[in-house]
Amino acid sequence: MSNFTYRDGIAVLQLVAFIPCLMFATVLCFKQGIRAVSACWRFLLILGLLRVIAAICQLLLMTHNDRSIVVTKLTCDLLGIAPLTLAAVGLLRRVNETAMTLSKHVFLFVDLVSLAGLGVGIGGAVQAVDNDSIPSLLKIALALFVATLGLMFCILGWLTASVNILPRNERITLYSIYLCSPFLIVRMVYACIGDFGHDSRFSIFNGDPTIFLCMSVLMEIILMIICLYVGYTYPPTALRTPAPKSRYSSDA
Repeated sequence: MSNFTYRDGIAVLQLVAFIPCLMFATVLCFKQGIRAVSACWRFLLILGLLRVIAAICQLLLMTHNDRSIVVTKLTCDLLGIAPLTLAAVGLLRRVNETAMTLSKHVFLFVDLVSLAGLGVGIGGAVQAVDNDSIPSLLKIALALFVATLGLMFCILGWLTASVNILPRNERITLYSIYLCSPFLIVRMVYACIGDFGHDSRFSIFNGDPTIFLCMSVLMEIILMIICLYVGYTYPPTALRTPAPKSRYSSDA
């Protein structure tokens, strides 16, 4: 059994933070309804699961130095950016349902770009463990995540132009994305330096744990709390049901 390290302590912090967040996210999905789960809030569930699994894998490495555990941990660590960004995009989709200034195909395109990054990233994580280096697939995946974040900011700017016509809840949601933006940028910068830079402190394998804590773990915890707060203050999504057909109407 290896000694308890700084990174193991960070893993404990992730468990302490993300297990309650995962529980709150589960309750939120039921509170908001099935339609909302498919649109936005499920990404908070995904992020919570990824972080809890990654933390458990980190602690398991103290006693089991198994390749499958390393691959699982690395994959969960690398894929956390996508749920964060998609949760923000999902909130903007809710705002657009009121503003009606963007086509739903815009959001579908953003989802496809991010999902492509997820698929490529999983393959890249396996290669990274085998080669002990950053493969091209991981760089491609990160480029897709950066593109997703850029598209999110474009959508945010576009919807901001309609802020005066938005109800109070939608304005609060829009402002919450602005509040999330600095933390999303810091998290993305950390990932970009790790994949594209040559600074060993940002390495996904044996980087500086303090930098990892400050630029990745704490950023994600703050973002999770903000999104959960918005979710619990946001009214549940109303399901649209077709108007009942009159009993006196005749078929043509």
